[in-house]
Amino acid sequence: MERYYYNETYNRNLIGKVLSEFFILLLLCTVGMILGRMFVPPQFAFLAAIGSIIVLIVAAVTRRRENRNYSRLTCFAVAFLMGISTYPTILYYISYIGSEMVLISLGITTAIFGALALYSSKTKRDFSFLGSTLFVGLIAMLLISLVGFFIRSEVYHLALAWLGIMIFSGYVLYDISIIRSGAFTEDDVPMLALNLFLDFINIFIYVLRIVASFSRRD
Repeated sequence: MERYYYNETYNRNLIGKVLSEFFILLLLCTVGMILGRMFVPPQFAFLAAIGSIIVLIVAAVTRRRENRNYSRLTCFAVAFLMGISTYPTILYYISYIGSEMVLISLGITTAIFGALALYSSKTKRDFSFLGSTLFVGLIAMLLISLVGFFIRSEVYHLALAWLGIMIFSGYVLYDISIIRSGAFTEDDVPMLALNLFLDFINIFIYVLRIVASFSRRD
Protein backbone atom coordinates (compact mmCIF):
# COMPACT_ATOMS: atom_id res chain seq x y z
CA MET A 1 0.00 0.00 0.00
CA GLU A 2 1.31 3.44 -0.96
CA ARG A 3 2.44 5.51 1.99
CA TYR A 4 2.19 9.30 2.22
CA TYR A 5 4.68 11.12 4.41
CA TYR A 6 4.09 14.28 6.40
CA ASN A 7 7.60 14.31 7.88
CA GLU A 8 9.29 17.67 7.29
CA THR A 9 12.76 16.17 6.85
CA TYR A 10 11.44 13.72 4.27
CA ASN A 11 9.76 16.51 2.32
CA ARG A 12 12.91 18.65 2.33
CA ASN A 13 14.80 15.71 0.86
CA LEU A 14 12.00 15.32 -1.65
CA ILE A 15 12.66 18.86 -2.87
CA GLY A 16 16.12 17.77 -3.98
CA LYS A 17 14.67 14.89 -5.98
CA VAL A 18 12.09 17.19 -7.55
CA LEU A 19 14.79 19.66 -8.58
CA SER A 20 16.85 16.85 -10.11
CA GLU A 21 13.82 15.83 -12.16
CA PHE A 22 13.29 19.49 -13.02
CA PHE A 23 16.76 19.72 -14.58
CA ILE A 24 16.05 16.60 -16.64
CA LEU A 25 12.91 18.28 -17.98
CA LEU A 26 14.93 21.37 -18.90
CA LEU A 27 17.40 19.14 -20.74
CA LEU A 28 14.60 17.42 -22.66
CA CYS A 29 13.13 20.82 -23.50
CA THR A 30 16.51 21.88 -24.90
CA VAL A 31 16.70 18.70 -26.96
CA GLY A 32 13.20 19.43 -28.25
CA MET A 33 14.31 22.93 -29.30
CA ILE A 34 17.33 21.56 -31.16
CA LEU A 35 15.40 18.82 -32.95
CA GLY A 36 12.53 21.19 -33.66
CA ARG A 37 14.94 23.64 -35.26
CA MET A 38 16.34 20.82 -37.40
CA PHE A 39 13.16 19.06 -38.50
CA VAL A 40 10.03 21.13 -37.73
CA PRO A 41 9.15 24.19 -39.84
CA PRO A 42 8.35 27.21 -37.63
CA GLN A 43 4.79 27.45 -38.98
CA PHE A 44 4.05 23.96 -37.66
CA ALA A 45 5.78 24.27 -34.28
CA PHE A 46 2.53 25.35 -32.61
CA LEU A 47 1.21 21.83 -33.17
CA ALA A 48 3.68 20.62 -30.55
CA ALA A 49 2.16 23.05 -28.04
CA ILE A 50 -1.28 21.66 -28.82
CA GLY A 51 0.15 18.16 -28.42
CA SER A 52 1.58 19.01 -24.98
CA ILE A 53 -1.80 20.36 -23.87
CA ILE A 54 -3.54 17.20 -25.07
CA VAL A 55 -1.01 15.05 -23.21
CA LEU A 56 -1.63 17.04 -20.01
CA ILE A 57 -5.41 16.79 -20.36
CA VAL A 58 -5.33 13.04 -21.00
CA ALA A 59 -2.96 12.53 -18.07
CA ALA A 60 -5.14 14.66 -15.77
CA VAL A 61 -8.32 12.79 -16.74
CA THR A 62 -6.61 9.44 -16.31
CA ARG A 63 -5.19 10.47 -12.98
CA ARG A 64 -8.55 11.63 -11.64
CA ARG A 65 -10.46 8.62 -12.93
CA GLU A 66 -7.96 5.98 -11.92
CA ASN A 67 -6.38 7.82 -8.97
CA ARG A 68 -2.90 7.68 -10.46
CA ASN A 69 -0.11 10.21 -10.59
CA TYR A 70 1.37 11.70 -13.73
CA SER A 71 3.86 9.22 -15.13
CA ARG A 72 7.45 10.25 -15.77
CA LEU A 73 6.96 9.53 -19.46
CA THR A 74 4.06 12.00 -19.61
CA CYS A 75 6.15 14.77 -18.07
CA PHE A 76 9.08 13.99 -20.36
CA ALA A 77 6.76 14.19 -23.37
CA VAL A 78 5.37 17.56 -22.29
CA ALA A 79 8.86 19.03 -21.79
CA PHE A 80 10.05 17.72 -25.16
CA LEU A 81 6.98 19.03 -27.01
CA MET A 82 7.28 22.41 -25.31
CA GLY A 83 10.86 22.61 -26.53
CA ILE A 84 9.65 22.10 -30.10
CA SER A 85 6.84 24.63 -29.72
CA THR A 86 9.01 27.37 -28.20
CA TYR A 87 12.02 27.21 -30.51
CA PRO A 88 10.54 29.74 -33.00
CA THR A 89 10.10 32.19 -30.11
CA ILE A 90 13.71 31.74 -29.03
CA LEU A 91 14.93 32.15 -32.62
CA TYR A 92 12.89 35.34 -32.94
CA TYR A 93 14.50 36.85 -29.86
CA ILE A 94 17.97 35.72 -30.99
CA SER A 95 17.45 37.54 -34.29
CA TYR A 96 15.93 40.57 -32.56
CA ILE A 97 18.21 41.15 -29.55
CA GLY A 98 21.08 38.74 -30.23
CA SER A 99 22.12 35.44 -28.67
CA GLU A 100 24.10 37.20 -25.93
CA MET A 101 21.01 38.99 -24.62
CA VAL A 102 19.00 35.76 -24.78
CA LEU A 103 21.66 34.07 -22.64
CA ILE A 104 21.57 37.02 -20.23
CA SER A 105 17.79 36.63 -20.04
CA LEU A 106 18.27 32.95 -19.27
CA GLY A 107 20.70 33.89 -16.52
CA ILE A 108 18.23 36.39 -15.07
CA THR A 109 15.50 33.74 -15.13
CA THR A 110 17.78 31.22 -13.43
CA ALA A 111 18.67 33.77 -10.73
CA ILE A 112 15.00 34.63 -10.09
CA PHE A 113 13.94 31.00 -10.01
CA GLY A 114 16.88 29.88 -7.89
CA ALA A 115 16.48 32.66 -5.34
CA LEU A 116 12.74 32.06 -4.95
CA ALA A 117 13.11 28.28 -4.75
CA LEU A 118 15.89 28.57 -2.16
CA TYR A 119 13.93 31.06 -0.08
CA SER A 120 10.73 29.03 -0.18
CA SER A 121 12.56 25.84 0.76
CA LYS A 122 14.43 27.42 3.69
CA THR A 123 11.94 29.86 5.18
CA LYS A 124 9.44 28.93 7.86
CA ARG A 125 6.72 30.84 6.02
CA ASP A 126 4.04 28.79 4.30
CA PHE A 127 3.06 30.08 0.85
CA SER A 128 0.37 27.48 0.18
CA PHE A 129 -2.26 30.18 0.84
CA LEU A 130 -1.26 31.79 -2.47
CA GLY A 131 -2.87 29.03 -4.54
CA SER A 132 -6.32 30.54 -5.12
CA THR A 133 -4.95 34.08 -5.54
CA LEU A 134 -2.42 32.97 -8.15
CA PHE A 135 -5.05 30.99 -10.04
CA VAL A 136 -7.36 34.01 -10.22
CA GLY A 137 -4.39 36.15 -11.30
CA LEU A 138 -3.48 33.64 -14.00
CA ILE A 139 -7.02 33.62 -15.40
CA ALA A 140 -7.10 37.41 -15.33
CA MET A 141 -3.75 37.57 -17.13
CA LEU A 142 -5.01 35.21 -19.84
CA LEU A 143 -8.04 37.42 -20.39
CA ILE A 144 -5.87 40.53 -20.48
CA SER A 145 -3.60 38.79 -22.98
CA LEU A 146 -6.58 38.16 -25.27
CA VAL A 147 -7.41 41.85 -25.14
CA GLY A 148 -3.77 42.54 -25.96
CA PHE A 149 -4.25 41.10 -29.44
CA PHE A 150 -6.27 44.22 -30.24
CA ILE A 151 -4.05 46.73 -28.43
CA ARG A 152 -0.76 47.75 -30.01
CA SER A 153 0.73 49.46 -26.99
CA GLU A 154 4.28 48.76 -25.89
CA VAL A 155 3.51 49.90 -22.35
CA TYR A 156 0.51 47.54 -22.20
CA HIS A 157 2.50 44.50 -23.25
CA LEU A 158 5.44 45.45 -21.03
CA ALA A 159 3.10 45.68 -18.03
CA LEU A 160 1.65 42.30 -18.99
CA ALA A 161 5.16 40.80 -19.01
CA TRP A 162 5.88 42.16 -15.52
CA LEU A 163 2.55 40.75 -14.35
CA GLY A 164 3.47 37.36 -15.81
CA ILE A 165 6.79 37.35 -13.96
CA MET A 166 5.04 38.24 -10.70
CA ILE A 167 2.44 35.49 -11.08
CA PHE A 168 4.84 32.71 -12.02
CA SER A 169 7.36 33.85 -9.40
CA GLY A 170 4.51 33.44 -6.93
CA TYR A 171 3.92 29.97 -8.31
CA VAL A 172 7.56 29.07 -7.62
CA LEU A 173 7.08 30.06 -3.98
CA TYR A 174 3.76 28.20 -3.88
CA ASP A 175 4.97 25.00 -5.56
CA ILE A 176 8.08 24.69 -3.38
CA SER A 177 6.02 25.41 -0.27
CA ILE A 178 3.53 22.69 -1.26
CA ILE A 179 6.35 20.18 -1.64
CA ARG A 180 7.79 21.19 1.71
CA SER A 181 4.54 21.01 3.66
CA GLY A 182 2.39 18.58 1.68
CA ALA A 183 1.96 14.82 1.73
CA PHE A 184 3.76 13.27 -1.24
CA THR A 185 5.57 10.13 -2.24
CA GLU A 186 8.36 9.70 -4.78
CA ASP A 187 5.69 8.78 -7.33
CA ASP A 188 4.62 12.43 -7.22
CA VAL A 189 8.09 13.73 -8.14
CA PRO A 190 7.50 13.97 -11.95
CA MET A 191 4.31 15.99 -11.53
CA LEU A 192 5.88 18.30 -8.96
CA ALA A 193 8.92 18.82 -11.22
CA LEU A 194 6.66 19.57 -14.17
CA ASN A 195 4.98 22.36 -12.20
CA LEU A 196 8.35 23.98 -11.54
CA PHE A 197 9.38 23.47 -15.15
CA LEU A 198 6.31 25.34 -16.39
CA ASP A 199 7.02 28.14 -13.89
CA PHE A 200 10.58 28.46 -15.20
CA ILE A 201 9.64 28.47 -18.89
CA ASN A 202 6.97 31.11 -18.41
CA ILE A 203 9.28 33.36 -16.40
CA PHE A 204 11.93 32.99 -19.12
CA ILE A 205 9.53 34.02 -21.89
CA TYR A 206 8.37 37.09 -19.96
CA VAL A 207 11.94 38.08 -19.10
CA LEU A 208 12.77 37.88 -22.80
CA ARG A 209 9.89 40.22 -23.59
CA ILE A 210 11.11 42.77 -21.07
CA VAL A 211 14.74 42.58 -22.18
CA ALA A 212 13.63 42.94 -25.81
CA SER A 213 11.53 45.97 -24.90
CA PHE A 214 14.47 47.76 -23.27
CA SER A 215 16.77 46.74 -26.13
CA ARG A 216 14.32 48.36 -28.55
CA ARG A 217 14.61 51.63 -26.66
CA ASP A 218 18.40 51.50 -26.91
